[in-house]
Amino acid sequence: MIDNGRIVAQGSPDELKRTVAGDTVTLDTDAPAHTAQLAQALPGAADLAVDGATVRFQVPQGGTALPVLLRELDAAGIALESVEVHRPTLDDVFLALTGRSLRDAASGAPEETPHTMPTDRESTLTTS
Repeated sequence: MIDNGRIVAQGSPDELKRTVAGDTVTLDTDAPAHTAQLAQALPGAADLAVDGATVRFQVPQGGTALPVLLRELDAAGIALESVEVHRPTLDDVFLALTGRSLRDAASGAPEETPHTMPTDRESTLTTS
């Protein structure tokens, strides 16, 4: 991944996407507090938030974590209204690395001050 002629990260698209926090899972249920407790117990669950009936959290692999959570919700008798899994895009990676979107970079928009990335992410990137 190159920004202003400078290599900011190297790797396959999947490797680069894994450097961003993971998949975001969003569920609407009739028991958000209980759903949040079950979600928090998932391996790698982070950034858990409850807003009304909506529970949102991040996990390393949504496709693996979601079936486990859905079975637990069913066993607890919790009704699921909707579910969504958002996987990071390369634009999300670029934004995390540079503080601006690919669209901003392509349009020649003025560069903003980049956001500082957590050190655990920095150690997984190859930079020059």
